[in-house]
Amino acid sequence: MTIGGLHHVALAVPDVAAAESYYCELFDLDVLFREGSLDGDFGALPEGVDWPDARDAGVEPGLTFVGRDGLALALSHDPSAPDGGHVDHIALSVSEGELGDICDRARDLDCDVDQRESAAFVVDTNGVEWELNTSSPPPETPFRTLDI
Repeated sequence: MTIGGLHHVALAVPDVAAAESYYCELFDLDVLFREGSLDGDFGALPEGVDWPDARDAGVEPGLTFVGRDGLALALSHDPSAPDGGHVDHIALSVSEGELGDICDRARDLDCDVDQRESAAFVVDTNGVEWELNTSSPPPETPFRTLDI
């Protein structure tokens, strides 16, 4: 079995913009991309648009990816998250061949498995959610860019 390493760690936070600022300062990270909702449409913010400008345009922050070197953090909005947030899930880089094998083993171990084409989400018997991802980190936004 070959696991390529950590793909990203997802943190659920009450304030995406504040968490982005904090983790960028703490670990000297770069913003990789931002996503939010505009009139019910979820998508990526255009490059160069920060959260204050996005909010002025009516965008509700939903997610931001920050990182550099081998670290990528996904900061997702969860209004019920305690101050400081909590780990939402841990994502591992896996090969396409390993994705199916791990999902099969997870099912055999009575885990909840949501398998997709290039990723899977496995909730283990301890309640930990694992994302198995075949894309190369750092991830890119899967959504189209919002027109703001």
